[in-house]
Amino acid sequence: MKSKERLAKLLRISRANLEMLTLSEGLYIEKSIFSPKKGKPFPVEKPTLPLKRVQKRIEELLKRVKMPNYIHAPAKGRSYISNAKAHINAAVVRSLDIKQYFPSSQSWRVYSFFYKQMRCSSDVAGILTRLSTFKRHLPTGSPSSPVLSYFAHIDMWEAINKLVESEGCTLTVYMDDVTISGSSVPDKLIFQVKKEFYCCGLRDSRKKEKHYVGNKPRKITGVIVKDGELKVPNSQHKKMHNCRQAIQKETDPGKLAHLMRSLKGLKSQAQQIRKANEIHVDDGYNVYV
Repeated sequence: MKSKERLAKLLRISRANLEMLTLSEGLYIEKSIFSPKKGKPFPVEKPTLPLKRVQKRIEELLKRVKMPNYIHAPAKGRSYISNAKAHINAAVVRSLDIKQYFPSSQSWRVYSFFYKQMRCSSDVAGILTRLSTFKRHLPTGSPSSPVLSYFAHIDMWEAINKLVESEGCTLTVYMDDVTISGSSVPDKLIFQVKKEFYCCGLRDSRKKEKHYVGNKPRKITGVIVKDGELKVPNSQHKKMHNCRQAIQKETDPGKLAHLMRSLKGLKSQAQQIRKANEIHVDDGYNVYV
């Protein structure tokens, strides 16, 4: 992409509005949201609607690129369930978590992707970088941040995959969640993977690192893997049980409708996990039963 005019047309926006978004300030709403999972608030950088539309378009276009089989998010047609299933019969499973993945994904890496990998002109690469980054990093609330987090570190992920394959192991990446499995997963391999993180300015969370050996149940991206099958976590069974009890007691129509939707979503997730046990071939885009 060499032309600003063509870029505007591709992003479905006028040239004037493209210039405005590129040069304007105050295009993000910064706030903290409490995370029950983390037990503490975390910062969210939410783009305003005009910018969000453009970022959504960038995401849509980049997701047309076929990603390697080891990427399960943000890859099209894959999920947290396919990520867990890739390790279903492994004797050893080790998982790593990247700390503050988006805030640590620097804007110069995004620019480098557009300029070197996508061969955009320097001015077009600069515009795309300004549209998709905030305060020199990927914003946490942007729809384009997940896909760009992969492309901004594409060389790192390729290097890590080569390291993992050289040890006869399997790699999957679900955003900031990295899982490696095999008949054995040497400590030296984990050290080399972390070294690749560090070289790119990323850090792993020691508290979230997991190591499973033998027949013990293992939790991989929120799915339990046990006895060669995927199972619904007990925590999700508990959520469904609590939801059913709340429905029986609730009298407010609005709250009741919300609870019914929540239960439907939880049941749908559980069904997807159970159904995945019937699928025996997955080429990353199509499944056959």
